[in-house]
Amino acid sequence: MVKINATPQQIEVISPAYTWSWEAKTDRIWLHDKNRRLISHAQHKPLLITSPTQLEFTTATHEIRDDQIRITYHGQNPASSLTVTWSFHRDFISLEPLLYESPNPSDVVEVIYFPEKVGDSYKPSMYSHYAVVPGLSMSTTISPIVDLHSRLNTTAVLGSGAMRGPGLTQQWGLPAHYFCTFNTSDRWNAIGAKALQSEAACWGLAELPQGDFRLEIREIGISPTLNLRADLWKYKPDTIGFHFLITFGENYHEAIRSYYQILQREKFIAPKNHSPKKQEVLLAPQYNTWGVESSLALPPEQLTKDLVRDIFSKLQHSGMRAKTFVIDDKWEGVYGELKHDPERFPDFENLLNDIRAQGYNIGLWAAFLRCQNPATLGLDESHLLQTHEGKPLWLDHQTSRYGIFDMTQPKVQDVLRERAKDFIRRYKPDLIKFDFGYELPSLDVAAPQDMTFAGERLLQKGLEVIVGAMKEENPDLVIMYYGLSPLLIDYYDLHSPDDLVYCVGDYDLESNRRIFFSSLCGELGMPTYSSSGYDWDSAIDIWFDSVASGSLGSLHCFDGDENGETPSAWQIAKFNGINSLVRKEAVFTVKSIHVKWQGGLRAGFSPSWERIENG
Repeated sequence: MVKINATPQQIEVISPAYTWSWEAKTDRIWLHDKNRRLISHAQHKPLLITSPTQLEFTTATHEIRDDQIRITYHGQNPASSLTVTWSFHRDFISLEPLLYESPNPSDVVEVIYFPEKVGDSYKPSMYSHYAVVPGLSMSTTISPIVDLHSRLNTTAVLGSGAMRGPGLTQQWGLPAHYFCTFNTSDRWNAIGAKALQSEAACWGLAELPQGDFRLEIREIGISPTLNLRADLWKYKPDTIGFHFLITFGENYHEAIRSYYQILQREKFIAPKNHSPKKQEVLLAPQYNTWGVESSLALPPEQLTKDLVRDIFSKLQHSGMRAKTFVIDDKWEGVYGELKHDPERFPDFENLLNDIRAQGYNIGLWAAFLRCQNPATLGLDESHLLQTHEGKPLWLDHQTSRYGIFDMTQPKVQDVLRERAKDFIRRYKPDLIKFDFGYELPSLDVAAPQDMTFAGERLLQKGLEVIVGAMKEENPDLVIMYYGLSPLLIDYYDLHSPDDLVYCVGDYDLESNRRIFFSSLCGELGMPTYSSSGYDWDSAIDIWFDSVASGSLGSLHCFDGDENGETPSAWQIAKFNGINSLVRKEAVFTVKSIHVKWQGGLRAGFSPSWERIENG
């Protein structure tokens, strides 16, 4: 199903889904869709930024093995080389990790894909008219559908850690571990030009690298980059570069869907299988205390048992038929202990039992990776992530100062596994709202002791240790998180659109846009919980958009929102009525109807939704 045509100067690969070509003289690649319409083109040779000296690779040779093409660049030392391997399949392309060989290997600081050399520097050279970057910004000000001709200049984080990253404010959607491209004709305003628009390609990871996954957007081009910082940490990654799967679709929605489906088909990930109990919690409507805390401008340390009881009482009297009651930040005394504050929450277990006895599931907020005082756990500062100066990394957020557990150390793992199991045994939560995975530092800032789990692997290691222990204790426990990455699907079960705090005036629009992307997680058996904004006015539109992809949610304040408005009986009735339409399946296909695929203000929204189950 894949045909390779080769001459000494050019290679062309043709499949039913795409055409790929490489020209030896210019060292340039072109990617076309099934209709031979250009999706993207780029300079091919990767750039390895190395220390203490910069390595240069020039002469290119190539080799074809069955449906695989290897392009090798040779250094000034004949024993030095850099090989790029492309494997071609009927409906996707696999871009393998790079093979870097040198008798005296240098430390690799960063790997830049598709750079164009400009003097002693470079610029991104992968050109498509549009790049699609879910989670690019927490604000509606900047669209994830980027017209590259706008000359947006930023470095976007596509992996787990972005809170103190190099670019825009990012949280929701991370880690995503993919981006998309699609193209228009050169004269995109000419008569009939839209009929010449290309299909889309999704560039998604097949496995997690030992570095930070970023996308550099600059000068009408993009470059995926892998931040390794071996110069700081003096380690040799087990692989250099990414393992990408490049999948295709009529549009970027379908290209992402193909990425999720092909990962499952090719056994990179396994589909989720939920018990009836777990499925009930997954799809139950939620109410979360965070909105009231925000409405009262309350520091987390001022959340109390009496306030939680008051919030719960007002929920019940409102008539809103939520099924899961989530207590948000900060019921804990100290981050990292997974224990309630005995002064602010005396008899916390009795509070939970009272809520549970009235027919509610219990949800608890937790930032598992934070540690305020390692000594209370029998640990010390060496058990936190360290800077390259050998000092623990301390972070500040709101009123707290804390470090980040180094989950790669066996002692930390042992302590936290036991603490996590005790937490589940003691409080018996049905759902955990996991938060702040995105504040993991980049390798520019700090690193774990065991660099095997550096970069994108660090969040996975933390989830493996803590979530793994919790699910050993309660296999039906639901973990809710913000990430779109299919590579962590073993650990979280329910997608959350995260906080809409930066979207005042646009809560409903931003929810629609986030659900536009997260609805695809239904292919993985992961529904979406709707959450809400901080006003009642946008609530009904948000609930309508969420019902096709999962469950309803609310974090509204019954005493008044940011506009001073309280809920009407009509709004409460809408919540209950729309909730009656929630489907009972966790694996499904959602298609967006009447979508505009271009335009910063219109693209990436869905006016209507179609849901398909069992086929």
